[in-house]
Amino acid sequence: MGLYQDNFSGLSELERLAAMAHDPVRVHEIGADQWPLTMMACGLMASNDEDKLEENFEIYDIFATKTTVAARKSSLIQLSRFISGRKGEGWKSLIPYATNEPDEALSRMAATHVLTLAQPGPAEHLAGVQELVHRLAHDEFTPTTILDSVLNMADMRVQPLLQPLLEVAADRMEELVDELACTPNRLSCAFLLSALARFPELRENIADALCRMAPLSAVILDVALPIPTWAFEKPSPQPLHGWTRAEYYTRMLPELSPYLDAAQLQRVQEAFGAC
Repeated sequence: MGLYQDNFSGLSELERLAAMAHDPVRVHEIGADQWPLTMMACGLMASNDEDKLEENFEIYDIFATKTTVAARKSSLIQLSRFISGRKGEGWKSLIPYATNEPDEALSRMAATHVLTLAQPGPAEHLAGVQELVHRLAHDEFTPTTILDSVLNMADMRVQPLLQPLLEVAADRMEELVDELACTPNRLSCAFLLSALARFPELRENIADALCRMAPLSAVILDVALPIPTWAFEKPSPQPLHGWTRAEYYTRMLPELSPYLDAAQLQRVQEAFGAC
């Protein structure tokens, strides 16, 4: 309980709300105005217990039906600030906000907080990335939109941690690719090129994804992110390299050519303005 003591005076109230949320009968007695704090309490109290954390996914589903998107966003922001102030302690409490939030924009926002606030482990500098990639690869109910947040990091240190996604079944990869809505950057393009080599039968889907991504940024960036953000006084991305879309199409062409036919190549070339 020490996680709360220097931030919340009403510890007994938090315990009461969390207990109500875990009670199938009393959970429906929680008022809409109490739910944002209740969800925070449930998450933080279970953040170091995997079994209890799993229970919070079902509780979040109730939370989502009882509150507005604005209320859930406010809860997420307050929880993220608290976790940042505690140097990442309790970061797993953010996972249900990412995986079970029905609003896609808010789910992506929560996923970004997981990625950037997670405490590094001895062999897990990017623990948040590993957590969300594992869920994407092994839980079909994890929303594919979370991959947008992972790839939007644009930090190539993430690339080796994406390997579990290249080992999923073809139908799961097709789902991931078809719903991809991230920005074009070195990481996102590299992921699609790796997926193309692993799943050549999805060449049309991957060409479509590249064409959707291309207009979202005039520059293809490779950056170094300050992770975790709470460890830096002024966290801001550090650009390492930048290419125009046309330049980056030329870089990708040797890896695209063995798999895409002439028409598919032309579509990607046009999307990247390399004509």
